[in-house]
Amino acid sequence: MRRLSRIDLDLPYPMYEWQKVFGLFRPTACAFVIFLTRYVPWSAVKNAMLRGLGSRIDPYAAVGLGATFDIFRPDLISIGKGAIIGYNVTILTHEFRPDGVYVGPVEIGEGALIGANATVLAGVRIGAGAQVGAGAVVTRDIPDGRRAFGVPARVFEEEQHSWRSIHSGSSIRTSRRASSWRRRPT
Repeated sequence: MRRLSRIDLDLPYPMYEWQKVFGLFRPTACAFVIFLTRYVPWSAVKNAMLRGLGSRIDPYAAVGLGATFDIFRPDLISIGKGAIIGYNVTILTHEFRPDGVYVGPVEIGEGALIGANATVLAGVRIGAGAQVGAGAVVTRDIPDGRRAFGVPARVFEEEQHSWRSIHSGSSIRTSRRASSWRRRPT
């Protein structure tokens, strides 16, 4: 379930008048810094720049080239230890709708993997060790250790091994291929 809160405004066109919703200076400065981070190849530098905007990013998280964070509220994004954000991933914390503006935090857990060109919408939690397929649009929470893919992203039914078991040195058994990944004729 997405955790969104509505910003109450008396504006007929909130997207057109975004500077009245979020201010002018901060989103402009965030847009500039986020534009620079899209092309910085060093994770440590990129993470430090994004933390400067208020995002909570673990030093051991990896954010790929071209990844774009929300320019209005980057402070609502948190990324856990060992998480991998793929190339051109978009993480949004706001939504403009006809009935108003909504904002919500995005939480990405430890060891989560988000594939290239995926989009994560506002108010979503991606659990520890979860995997999001390339090009997916995440509109709902993804539980710990699960896979999700598609538009909109749907959770894969077989639970995967945890991220901690991969890095603890314990032996990992090969998971069998689940039969639920393809649609069956009805």
